[in-house]
Amino acid sequence: MLIKKSADVGRAVTNLLEEEGMTNGQMAFDLNVSTQLVSHYKHDRRPMQQDVGKQAIQIYNDNPEFVGDLLHEFSGGYTSPVFRGKAIERHRLAVEANAEREIKEALQKIEEVCLAKPPAVTTAEEKESIESMMDELVEARAFIDNLIMMLEKEYNISIMQRIKRLIPKWKSKGWLA
Repeated sequence: MLIKKSADVGRAVTNLLEEEGMTNGQMAFDLNVSTQLVSHYKHDRRPMQQDVGKQAIQIYNDNPEFVGDLLHEFSGGYTSPVFRGKAIERHRLAVEANAEREIKEALQKIEEVCLAKPPAVTTAEEKESIESMMDELVEARAFIDNLIMMLEKEYNISIMQRIKRLIPKWKSKGWLA
């Protein structure tokens, strides 16, 4: 994965300004850029540069959806997008139910797919099954990520603090070097 040098962040900036009740001027002040540049970001007339994106993540780290939007854009889609579509109910119980359903579908697919064969000798059909399993895992991950963002926002529980707290446990299990 390559972090892009710049990214179009119009939707992310617009959502942040609306959610936080901020003006372009306030964001410009926070990021030490011109109000006009914030307007350009907002309307996707200019991409946000990587250094400004990093600064924005540090400044607005209390808004997990904004951080998620920026990470998604700067990673070229490697991280999960924030689900805001028309068909998504954005209440925590609905997101939790969707995450649970997607996790169950992913677990079912894991049970169906056999990974015993070395990758070099898998058939086209087996590879297609593995791709289908990966799709289910990615969908589950996306709903898990969206649920975590929502929980962080609504309950004011830091994702980063949770990860930092878990790292010693992961190290003790030998999962991290």
